[in-house]
This record gives sequence, C-alpha cells and structure tokens, in this order.
Amino acid sequence: MKAKWPFFVLCLLFVSEAAFSQTYMVVRKKGSMRKFEYFEGSTIVYKQKGQEVFFTDRITEFADSTLVLENNILHTSQITEIDVRGAESNRSKFLRASETLLPTAGIGLMAIDLFNHTVVDGQSFSLDRSTTTTAAILVATGYTMKLARRKKVDLTNPKFEVYIVGLK
Repeated sequence: MKAKWPFFVLCLLFVSEAAFSQTYMVVRKKGSMRKFEYFEGSTIVYKQKGQEVFFTDRITEFADSTLVLENNILHTSQITEIDVRGAESNRSKFLRASETLLPTAGIGLMAIDLFNHTVVDGQSFSLDRSTTTTAAILVATGYTMKLARRKKVDLTNPKFEVYIVGLK
C-alpha cells in the first residue's frame, strides 16, 4: 500500500507536465531549418505596417495570431520586419562562439608574438610576417561571420513566415 502513493504522485506529476505547453512565436524562412523563436517575456524589435521606425517592446502573451506586448497589441500580419539579433535561434553554438573567439584569438596571437620578440628574445619592436598574417585571417574570419549573420527578417517577402506554436 505504501509503494502506491509515490507511484501515484509521480503519475500526477507527469500528467500535469504533459497538460501544459509553452507558447512561443517562430519566425523562419520557408523550407529552411533555421528558425528564430520569441517566448513570453522576451524583447522583440519590430517594424509595424505604415511605420518607418523600429519599435522595441516586451512580449507579455500570445493569443491566437496576436502578440500582446507591454505597449501594443499586434496581429502577426501587421509586422513587416523583425530584427532577429535578440531572438533565440537554433544556430550552432560553435558558430556563435566563433564570432567572438576568432578575433580575440587573432589579437591574442599578435600580442603573444610581440611579447615574445621584444621581451623574451630582446629584439626591437617588430612583428613576424607569418604570425601577423595568421592573426589577420583569424580577425577577418570572425568579423566576416558576424557580418554574414542574418540581422533582420522582412516579413513582406513571401519566403518568410511567422506563426505561433503551442496555444492552449
């Protein structure tokens, strides 16, 4: 009899977890695996139809195809452009980290080489050509990755779609 109570409590816990789902908004390019997700409480930067400037607001709730924001209520069809730099993405963590680490490694490599030439070897202030080339390639690669990343999604383009997932 005592063994049934923990089993019963665990079953109730699993059933209650399955009954609730988290609601979030997905912005993606049709046919692509890359997606940007916005959850309740996250900040969204968007451009509304008929407006020329971007607005920043916090999402408080999702209802059907409507975003309830702190200062506005929008239907998803009223949004023309979204700045996706602050969104959750399924982009590889390795690529995200590489944008920052590659330039840092390049600058660090130049600093170590400069220190090695001047302090350790006792030579005059000089940089090794091959080390400088390698450091420049690391820095350029990191900043190119940052520039190539998508920053805004134009929802007036039919290639992109926005929808809300997990409504209760």
